[in-house]
Amino acid sequence: MVAGDERETSAQGGRALLNLGHTFGHAIEATAGYGTYLHGEAVAIGLVMAARLSAELRHCTAAQAEQVEATLKSHALPVALRAPLPLDPMLAAMRRDKKVRGGKLRFVLQDGIGAASTADDVPEDAAIRALVAGGAVR
Repeated sequence: MVAGDERETSAQGGRALLNLGHTFGHAIEATAGYGTYLHGEAVAIGLVMAARLSAELRHCTAAQAEQVEATLKSHALPVALRAPLPLDPMLAAMRRDKKVRGGKLRFVLQDGIGAASTADDVPEDAAIRALVAGGAVR
């Protein structure tokens, strides 16, 4: 996957699929301050946010999104923010993400268990709901 899309330029899928949870995770790190969360902790929380977003957009079922959360919990990984973070700086960090294309947020979405796709047509309000469900505050 990496060799086939070394610079993450594929219009759909490609190397970007390895970044499931990272758009949210990087926003957590940037807003909380680097070092507040380990990278893996931020990505774990981001995975749950991405799973919730995916379920809302009907890329997966609610049960599959819950399965992601349960799996992370079973490995003692965080699934929500330890303390609330402000929403606006998180959105600003997401807008600076390397996956932004033409000014649009580009997300990696869960398509069931073991499958993913990229989407740049995600309504911002849906992304906001995923952030808030994970502990962001307006």
